[in-house]
Amino acid sequence: MENPEVQDRLFKEALEVRDQLAGKPLTYEAVMKMKYMDMVTSETLRKWSLAGALDRLCSKDYDLTDDKGNLIFKFKAGDYIWFPVVGLHNDERYFEDPNLFKPERFSEENKDNIKPYTYLPFGAGPRMCIGNRYALMQAKAMMYYMILDFKIERSAKTVKNIVDDVRGFQVNPLGGFWVRLVPRSS
Repeated sequence: MENPEVQDRLFKEALEVRDQLAGKPLTYEAVMKMKYMDMVTSETLRKWSLAGALDRLCSKDYDLTDDKGNLIFKFKAGDYIWFPVVGLHNDERYFEDPNLFKPERFSEENKDNIKPYTYLPFGAGPRMCIGNRYALMQAKAMMYYMILDFKIERSAKTVKNIVDDVRGFQVNPLGGFWVRLVPRSS
């Protein structure tokens, strides 16, 4: 696809894990050791957010100020607030070169540099998606098995930039998601 070096590195990590498992099925512990898989998954969720925005109900009056203390907006209890997840994830103030796919943003060395509440693939706080850990584990397990068996390539139907084809609040391009799965030789 767009980043063959990412796919190659991910494949190498999956091969190492498969060798360590020595024929046993994938385990939670093995998935948790796949650091590059975690970085790729996190960057995928940043670049192609599942939800375009998050909504919240303001529970008490709140004055929003800038870094200098100047009043920007007064929220009242009962106000509905929308947080633009896609906007935050693609803002150059928070993610340098946001249009580039760079899993290293989420490396051990770099992830602490991400400003809190600017990366919200599953929300944050008490209303954070309750199934986020399960969803991440399922996605990583699926990618592990897929990357071991297939090379993922662009197909004739693959949309160049899926974000240009979004309608509504989710990334759901007209015509669907299309890729070509090329079987790897044993």
